[in-house]
Amino acid sequence: MVRRIFDPQAKVLANFDRVRTLLETSTANPILVEVDPSNVCNHTCDFCLSSYVHAGKQMLPEDVLLRLCDDLIRAEVRGINWTGGGEPTVNPFLKKAIIRVGESSEVKMGMFTNGTLLDRFDLFEAVVEHFSWVRFSVDAGSPDTYNRIRRTRSDGDWDRMMANLTRLIEVNSHSPHPIDIGVGFVITPSNICDVLDFARLFQGMNVAYCQFKPEIVNLERDEGIQRKVKFWNMAGGLLREAHHILGDKFQLNEYKLDDLSADPEHFGRCYRKCLGSQLSPCVGADGEVYVCPNLRGRREYSFGSIYERSFVDIWHDTATRRAVMERIEEKEKFAFCTQLCKPHESNKVLWKLHEEYHSAVDKAAWLADKESIGKITQVDHKSSI
Repeated sequence: MVRRIFDPQAKVLANFDRVRTLLETSTANPILVEVDPSNVCNHTCDFCLSSYVHAGKQMLPEDVLLRLCDDLIRAEVRGINWTGGGEPTVNPFLKKAIIRVGESSEVKMGMFTNGTLLDRFDLFEAVVEHFSWVRFSVDAGSPDTYNRIRRTRSDGDWDRMMANLTRLIEVNSHSPHPIDIGVGFVITPSNICDVLDFARLFQGMNVAYCQFKPEIVNLERDEGIQRKVKFWNMAGGLLREAHHILGDKFQLNEYKLDDLSADPEHFGRCYRKCLGSQLSPCVGADGEVYVCPNLRGRREYSFGSIYERSFVDIWHDTATRRAVMERIEEKEKFAFCTQLCKPHESNKVLWKLHEEYHSAVDKAAWLADKESIGKITQVDHKSSI
């Protein structure tokens, strides 16, 4: 049986005090914020969820980025995911931001990266000292597949990625508080041939986990039509063999596969409110505070700009947030939202809690019961809620 370290629903319950505030008052400080230091990327992966924003070539400048760090600490967020947008390590001021948060708060941090640029700004020690985790997006088991599907600008990027991963593992091995270093593989028709090569490659490397997850097609590509069940059934045999090779290192986002297979029409979207986004928004490289990463770059889904107001002030402007959410939930009814979006799994459990809370006769007793469950919920901090 796979130990699920990627469990968004468990992370919601583990932060039930914030959930309680959200249920009682309709607003709460975020648990986690996704931050795009840059929407520039040195790769042009054909399956990238955010490729449509890369053309903007925007980057948060030093003063704005550091001010945002201070604001997120002031907002008492519990986690920051440095992500993209683009490749986060393209931003030359990311190291300063990591140190700023790490040295002045208890905020947990992690990063999704392609790993090819960690050496450019010497991020190794800062990452190991201040992060809880980092995940390299590899998505291949050989240089040829890597260069083909990631459409790298240099044939040497595979070697550079592997060298940086090896160096990060080495720095981590000498840390008194080692972090979790993982590698990821997004399964697509273009790279499914490398599933087992990927497993064999990282079987012998000192990584904490190898995460497999299905490709999610965004609305900007193929009209958002997801891969057919037949494809995921074909992937199933390879994943079982990869599990056999990797043992405890094997991780699979099974909940996404379950929704793809069991509900090919609605993909598990049983909720009528996007409550997950109210606990985990996204700050884009353009400075806009977006509902979620899947809507980055679309100003109509922004709560405000950190160039004009602080993150704290934007978040406390509940009227603006409510208007944006009413557009998504009531007018559009999620029509322009990517299926299996980033808040999808947390939305499912939050909608269930929302319905139970509002139908409970004794709300205080119901909350006390759920809060006790939250206190004993154990989670790993490998990714966002």
